[in-house]
Amino acid sequence: MGRTASSIEPMPMKFRLWFMKRSWLVLLFFTLSISGCDQASEKNSSPSDTQLSEDYGVMESEEVTQAPARDRAQGNESPGAEQKKLEERPDDATLSILPMEVAEAASDRMLEYSIQLNFRSDSILKSREVAFEVARKYGFLSSSRTYAYGTQHFRATLRVSSDRLYEALKELEAAGTLNESTVDVTDHTADLVWQSIKLDREQLRTLRRQNLQNRTNAQNQIQAENLISSSEDQQDQAKFEKWKIRDRVKWATVNISVQGPEATNVIEVPEYKNAFINITNSLLALTYWLLENILWLLILGVLIWKWRTIWNAMKSLVGKDE
Repeated sequence: MGRTASSIEPMPMKFRLWFMKRSWLVLLFFTLSISGCDQASEKNSSPSDTQLSEDYGVMESEEVTQAPARDRAQGNESPGAEQKKLEERPDDATLSILPMEVAEAASDRMLEYSIQLNFRSDSILKSREVAFEVARKYGFLSSSRTYAYGTQHFRATLRVSSDRLYEALKELEAAGTLNESTVDVTDHTADLVWQSIKLDREQLRTLRRQNLQNRTNAQNQIQAENLISSSEDQQDQAKFEKWKIRDRVKWATVNISVQGPEATNVIEVPEYKNAFINITNSLLALTYWLLENILWLLILGVLIWKWRTIWNAMKSLVGKDE
């Protein structure tokens, strides 16, 4: 027991020495950290005069060089900037028809345009006038339908010259508020090239068959003539297909749909006089039917009134026969 007590007594003294050493180290590290932060903050908060002058000179030169650029940007704003402004001001943003300048780099392609425009308007008559005026100026009217019963609706199909399609679409914006715009483009370049190849081939075949016909005897003349006729038909078909492709490319199709104001529910007062007229007509028709069938009605009435007497008479007649 004595050894155990003597070995336990020095332990608190060792722990105190260890704790004091660690405390001094932590306190020294904390003091150095605070002094380093103060020096860094002083350097950041109080820059030298040289640095201030250099920064000021750089800012001044940047302002001088950026001033003309700002003026040019304000004078010629890009479409992206305008779109950003419209996004920042949603009240002023309106859906616009897609311009056709997107195809300027593909002027050598045979492109057919088919455009679907859906508008909303307070007056379909005004929208119809705008559509008809555009058809008169830039092409022709293919079809038109106007619904005036209930919710008013207007539909039209215009064929517009592709060279002036952009101007026509800009004028169609006056037809109302654009809800939806769909542009479909069909490339007929490959079809046109193929029809040209077929036409050249059939022309060569026609020449060869004509030369062959001149060298054949009378027995093969009919067969040679049929071959030449077939080649001529193929040439005509190829020419017609080329014309159809050029026609589709030359005249763009613009389908317009205008939704008018929604119909409001109204109180419908019936024509009560029609009810009295119908009653009178029914009575007159009944009177006419009675007069027409009065004979048969009298016979039926007698049979119903004297049915017992008639029945007994028939029974007595049957009994006598038996």
